[in-house]
Amino acid sequence: MLLVGYSAHANNPSGRTLHRVRLAEPPGRAQSANRAFRGAGIDLFYFNRVGLSRMVEPLSADEAVRRVQDFFSRDSERRSWPWRHWVALPMVERAVNRRIGGAPDRTLPQTLAEALPELGLRLPAARTASLGCGRGRFDRDLFRHRVVEALVGYDLSPDSVEAADRWARSAGIESFAYRQADLNTIELEPQAFDLVVVQMALHHTQELERLYETIARALKPGGLLVADEYVGPTRFFWTERQMQAVNGLLTVLPPEKRMTPDGDFKPLIERQPPSYFEQTDPSEAIRSREVVARLEECFEIRWRRPYGGAILHPLLYNIAWTFKEGDPVSETLLASAIAIEDVLTEAGDLDSDFAVIIASPR
Repeated sequence: MLLVGYSAHANNPSGRTLHRVRLAEPPGRAQSANRAFRGAGIDLFYFNRVGLSRMVEPLSADEAVRRVQDFFSRDSERRSWPWRHWVALPMVERAVNRRIGGAPDRTLPQTLAEALPELGLRLPAARTASLGCGRGRFDRDLFRHRVVEALVGYDLSPDSVEAADRWARSAGIESFAYRQADLNTIELEPQAFDLVVVQMALHHTQELERLYETIARALKPGGLLVADEYVGPTRFFWTERQMQAVNGLLTVLPPEKRMTPDGDFKPLIERQPPSYFEQTDPSEAIRSREVVARLEECFEIRWRRPYGGAILHPLLYNIAWTFKEGDPVSETLLASAIAIEDVLTEAGDLDSDFAVIIASPR
């Protein structure tokens, strides 16, 4: 056992020691890696390269689509996702709300309900397209806050499309329709929509230029695009500063806070080879670093709110479930991580890996 003290000094405005914990030697990383890969196959970037360094043949387009559809149709894995992810934690969600909307209890739909009319869009938007809609939760939230009225949702996964349609009908929403479509090849009727929303789907899109042109044509005059996106390093090729900050925090977490839902000990983060993504989700973060640059070639950004994630996203992935609301240790550790990310981002030491953007066609 090793007693480790961690003081953020320059990164901690209070100058106090954030936490002091006992760390056990982690289990064998190669064994954990192989078990995670064989078991779930979706541990997005944390397991070791052992067993994954072998080169594989590039995937055909059809095979890539099939693997993405399969990835998003695994029921047991999908049900466990919320507690693997950073924004599933109420404390983190409040920090994100603060960064986007200025108040911890103001959700993104509430913020959009205020921002969109200020940019000239009459609400509720008469006709909306939701691209990469998933199971439609964001669509239903927008409906409840009177941001949208009629909506057509598109997603590559037939499983997600069926679920989105079922949940909309269960909520009594009659004005929603859902269709299967690949955002790389999607066709939208020209000047058909007042609003297009995309949440966490652009970073899964290879043909960004084509998609942006399609969206621009599909918007009516005065129409707007809303994107809530991961815009960080492509293929999670973390910066050295990110890995230093995240791995420093992982090192001082109590061992029980580094256990995944699968019972594995989360190793330090590292960059993964291309073969890893071909084995899991070939679309993951495929051109994420280009999402904004390519957008600006076709759209004018009218409103932008970066909301961090450079530390919290990789830090909490797969271990978010161990941080229980109301538990003093969990809340102290989370508050420290949030504060460190705030300070490093505001100082320009880290980029924001996530942003909400409202834009109009040029």
